[in-house]
Amino acid sequence: MTMHGDHDLFGDLDPSALPERQQHILATIRDRVVADGYAPTTREIADAVGLRSSSSVSKHLAALEDKGFLRRSPSVSRPIDVRTFLRGTADSESTEDSVPVPVVGDIAAGTPILAEEHTDDMLSLPRELTGRGTVFGLRVRGESMIDAAICDGDIVVVRRQQEAHSGQIVAAMLDDEATVKVYRNRGGHVLLEPRNDDYDVIDGDDAVILGVVVSVLRNV
Repeated sequence: MTMHGDHDLFGDLDPSALPERQQHILATIRDRVVADGYAPTTREIADAVGLRSSSSVSKHLAALEDKGFLRRSPSVSRPIDVRTFLRGTADSESTEDSVPVPVVGDIAAGTPILAEEHTDDMLSLPRELTGRGTVFGLRVRGESMIDAAICDGDIVVVRRQQEAHSGQIVAAMLDDEATVKVYRNRGGHVLLEPRNDDYDVIDGDDAVILGVVVSVLRNV
């Protein structure tokens, strides 16, 4: 599988010299980034290239990073820094390089908190951190997601959508309260899972998905 036109993306590196599986993974990432502005998840890559497990994909991603074809990303659900793949469209989309992101309040990483959606700040972020679609920011309160590197005081950037895949980190409303958790769909039931053993899983059958977390801005 030859990745035509990708030498400009990778400089002196030659993707055609890679094993076919790794070429396929790179092509999958490139096509998704060009189409949507954000990278696929490891599970989506596994499905696209015919691998059984996300761990197998992770090994190939690590190899591609070692060879200089990828950079890892701080994104909690999408482990690939997409900037390399956006170089080819940078000139034509220069007016879209910065995206306004309204910060509309707080969201709990802990016990759900009352949702009050009002814009109390406006950020300007590069497109590679937001992807496509409508995005907004929420300040995190609590520590239930610390094992996913989402900490108290951070801002999560959320792409507004009403559906999610199992394993994605979402912002959700439950009984007029907002929380950020890992979305799971098991046996027809929705669970909202923390990433901290001190917190319990929440029954999410009645939850409304506000969107999927695409980036985390660290509070330092």
